[in-house]
Amino acid sequence: MKLCHLADSHLDAGSGHSRRGKSGLTMRQEDIVNAFIEAIDRIIDIKPDICLHAGDLFDRVRPLNKIMAIAAEQLHRLAEQHSIPTVIISGNHDAPKQPYQGAALDVFRQIENLSVVSSGHLEKIFIGDVCIHAVPHCLTGELLQQELSKCIPDSSARFNILMVHGVAAGMPEFSMVDLGEQELPLSSFEGFDYVALGHFHNYSKVSSRAWYCGSTERTSQKERGIEKGFLEVDLEPFNVTFHKVHSREMVDLQAINAAGKRGDQLANIIREQVEAVESSDKIVRIRVEGVTEETLKTIPTEIISNLKQESFSLDISFQKAADNTGEQPFGRAAIGRFDLSFLEFLEVVDLKGFDRERLKTDALKYLGSEE
Repeated sequence: MKLCHLADSHLDAGSGHSRRGKSGLTMRQEDIVNAFIEAIDRIIDIKPDICLHAGDLFDRVRPLNKIMAIAAEQLHRLAEQHSIPTVIISGNHDAPKQPYQGAALDVFRQIENLSVVSSGHLEKIFIGDVCIHAVPHCLTGELLQQELSKCIPDSSARFNILMVHGVAAGMPEFSMVDLGEQELPLSSFEGFDYVALGHFHNYSKVSSRAWYCGSTERTSQKERGIEKGFLEVDLEPFNVTFHKVHSREMVDLQAINAAGKRGDQLANIIREQVEAVESSDKIVRIRVEGVTEETLKTIPTEIISNLKQESFSLDISFQKAADNTGEQPFGRAAIGRFDLSFLEFLEVVDLKGFDRERLKTDALKYLGSEE
C-alpha cells in the first residue's frame, strides 16, 4: 500500500508581489501554483494507491476564480483522469470562519474519485481495505479535541490512517501554541498505521508513524533554505521518502550598521550586498540598523529604485537609530516609516506621464518635514 502525502499548498498566496506574469497572476502567485503543479505531476508518475492533502490547499477562504480553476484542473487530473483516489481536508487558512459559510473546497465535490472533507467534523472514508479518518479544521480547539476523541482505528480495516491539520503537541517549533493554534495531543495518533499532518511548513517526523510533509513552496523567510515537496509513504514494509519540488530561493542578507555613514555610502553598501547574491531571481531581505533621519534623507533614491527593479523581490528594512534624548517622538518619527512605505507605493503604482524619480525626491523632502 503506497500513499502520497502533501499539504499547505497555499494557492493564491503572493498576491502582494509587485510584478505580474503572463497568466495575469503575480509572479509570486505563479511560483506557488507551479510548485503545486510539479507536485501533482510527480505524484501521477508515482501512481500511489491513495493521495492525501492535509489542509490549506488555498491561502484564504475565498481565493481568486483563476486560482480555483487551476486547482480544479489539477485535482481533476489527479483523481479522475489518472484514477488516483484522493482525500483533501480543509486547513486553518481555507476553512470558513462561520459555520454557515461554505468552503471553497466544496466546489470540487463533483470530481470523481475525490473526497472533500470541510464540514468541521470527522469523516471516515473507506478506500479498499484502508480506513481514512479525516479531521478538517474545526472552528475551536475544543471542537477539534471532540473530533479527535472519535478517531478510533477501525478493526475491520487492514490499514487505518489519520489526517489532521494542526500543531503536534511538544514540538519546540510550536512554543507559541497558546496564541490561538489548535494543538494535537500525541496520544490521538496511537494505533494508526500513518498520520498525515498539515500546518507545519517544514518536512518533519513527529513520531514513528506521524509526519508533516511540509509545504510545496516557501511562504516566509522563516523557510529559507528548507526544501519543499511531498511524501511518498509505503505502509508495508513501512518507509517514508521525501520528494523535493522546485521553490523560489530566499536570502536573508547580513544586517548593515548605518552608524556614521552618509546616505550615498549606505546606498552603495546596500547595492554591493544585493548585487553579490544575484537577486534577479531571488527573494531578498536586508535590514539596515541605526539609520538617522539625516542619513535617510540623503540616500540616493534612484539606487534603491534600480535595485528593486532589478530584483525579483527586495525588502529593505530601515531601522531608526535609538533616541537617547528621552523625548517623545512627534511628526514623522511618531508615525514610523511612512516615508519608506510611500516610496514602495511609488514603485508599483502606474505613474505614466509623471517623473517617478522627481516624485520620490519631493516625497522625501515633504515627509522629512516635522510641520
